[in-house]
Amino acid sequence: MIRLLVACCLFLPALGIAATATTDTLATPDGALVVHPVEHASFLMQWNGMVVAVDPVGAVEPYLALGRPHLVLVTHKHGDHFDTDVLRELAAQHNVVITTQQVAESVPACDPVALAPGEAHVVGDITVTAVPAYNRSEGRLEFHPPGRDNGYLLDLDGYRVYISGDTEDIPEQAALAPVDVAFLCMNEPWTMTVDQAARAVAALRPGVLYPYHFRNNDGSFADLARLRTLVGEAVEVRELAWY
Repeated sequence: MIRLLVACCLFLPALGIAATATTDTLATPDGALVVHPVEHASFLMQWNGMVVAVDPVGAVEPYLALGRPHLVLVTHKHGDHFDTDVLRELAAQHNVVITTQQVAESVPACDPVALAPGEAHVVGDITVTAVPAYNRSEGRLEFHPPGRDNGYLLDLDGYRVYISGDTEDIPEQAALAPVDVAFLCMNEPWTMTVDQAARAVAALRPGVLYPYHFRNNDGSFADLARLRTLVGEAVEVRELAWY
């Protein structure tokens, strides 16, 4: 079951990282937005009576711990973001699956809504807009080519939440600014370096930043202390128990 209790300053020596919390709460004009990390790229959010699941993979139980999600977002088809069995388990008549065209074609039984960057879909009081997510550095272009995958911008009655998906810092991020909250990936070689994440922060201008998806290919973790130094006091960096 998803870890729902706050656990401050929990140190995980086997992984070499410090996890500050297993849930976090943000104030929005329409009540609390509660963030529940599950693992790596996967998390849940609660807001205004709705539960949103992002890139659910692995065991299905964590994604049902808060009740069946009303909205499921899938950024792309890689295995740490997309699990056919979990998605089928979560899909139901009263919820909506939003994803890319590639993923939608893989799970027609889930009746997904396929969005291309720039397209939007409204679910309850949440407007979901697909935004670009891709690699642009030489030697990494094949990981996430332009036009295939999504990030998402969620508008919660004027409170704006950016979910990067797998991307590098890209020019399109500046057009989204300012956002209230940003979930930014940073793992090498697949997505952003810490320096690139800092540049993305400068472009997006979030009030709160959640680093996520920060386990590198060699099993090490992105240097979040360096990220804090690079972004300075311009943004509040909140570290959650993703691992």
